[in-house]
Amino acid sequence: MDENPGLVEPFITEHQLTLNAIPAYNYVTQTLKVNGIPQNWIVDADSVIRLKGLGYDSSEKWEQGMRDAIEKCKSGGAATSGASGSSASGS
Repeated sequence: MDENPGLVEPFITEHQLTLNAIPAYNYVTQTLKVNGIPQNWIVDADSVIRLKGLGYDSSEKWEQGMRDAIEKCKSGGAATSGASGSSASGS
């Protein structure tokens, strides 16, 4: 989340992150009413939020939990709390 989307891509590149960043500042601040960062969402192809999590843990456990949650969502299941500070959401 950043008011200047031009800052996001260099940050992702510099930190060698492998994630998708969506330039959605207004959506995040006005619709989702984000009250803390970082936050993570898994959103399915029907725009249903399957998982919403607050925070980040640099351990492999957090990353693997997110990967597992993404794979579960891809296969049609609801994500479970597989990452630190995460909770399932959506239908």
